[in-house]
Amino acid sequence: MTVPVMGLAAALFVADASVLAGALAREWPTIGVVAAHLTAAGPAAFALLRSRWGADRYVGLLALATVALGPIGAAGVPLAMAFERVHARSAASIEQWHAMLFPALVADTSGDLWRRIGKRASDRPADPRVTPFQDVLAFGSVQQRQAVVAIIAQQFRPAFAPALKAALRDEHNVIRVQAATVIARLEQEFLERTFALEAAVQATPRDPEAILALASHSDDQAFAGLFDATREENCRAKAADGYARYLELRPDDQAVSLRLARLQLRRGLLEQAEPRLQQLADSGHASARLWLMEALFAQRRYRDLRAAASRFGAGAADTMPLEAAAAIELWANSGAGV
Repeated sequence: MTVPVMGLAAALFVADASVLAGALAREWPTIGVVAAHLTAAGPAAFALLRSRWGADRYVGLLALATVALGPIGAAGVPLAMAFERVHARSAASIEQWHAMLFPALVADTSGDLWRRIGKRASDRPADPRVTPFQDVLAFGSVQQRQAVVAIIAQQFRPAFAPALKAALRDEHNVIRVQAATVIARLEQEFLERTFALEAAVQATPRDPEAILALASHSDDQAFAGLFDATREENCRAKAADGYARYLELRPDDQAVSLRLARLQLRRGLLEQAEPRLQQLADSGHASARLWLMEALFAQRRYRDLRAAASRFGAGAADTMPLEAAAAIELWANSGAGV
């Protein structure tokens, strides 16, 4: 059914303008002019909304705009329709926008592409370089920046959070809206996953796997880098509580014990993190020794730090990242106390 919006707009414009012109010609006071307008436009708008054309969005806009703005509103609706049709020629449809924002997942089984695209591949000089997200967002075209946000939405990693937050401050509103949509989607996915895991824990409160799954999920939320500081701390506290409950059931799980110690270290609870790290380090856990050195450094206990570095032994740092190996060698060979 074709809705004669232009004709209806013209009729309302002429009718309301005539009423207002008559009231002004008789020199009615302002309140009288407004009353005359509402008396004429109100019933007309109500009848229009109840007519067979009332379901049309333009008719609804026409009725409301005429009551609120008088003849200006009636004249503005056809103008708005014209602007909309001009804009629609270059605007993407909802389906196209959604397909661009959330493209079909194409997994990279080796994970190398995602590792290299989030940072400079300076440790792989023989490979083709991949421009990092931050550079694309700073210097790329609008289409390139949209593609970056789409990639982040497709396979989010915590390392991508700074780039996603940078997209929220982009000069083009299309990028800002796209980034905000991605963040809202990720938060919704985190929330839905939280509800499901909490329900599993409530159903089986003594199941260590369910407890660990919820704690790990809370830890991931805090590490994602998408939330404010208060919410991140709440997630860390919930994760720490879950790890502690899990270790009550499985106290020999060194991997989870290290997770809890690292989490407490990030929260600044050094007095809780250090004994656990010391216990793991004494059992020969190399990663725990590194984190123990971090805890000792944070407390400025440099003599203990030097002693901990010396206990790694010759060649123990060869299997560690270059930066960690250099730090271990520095502290182990330090001859003077601080």
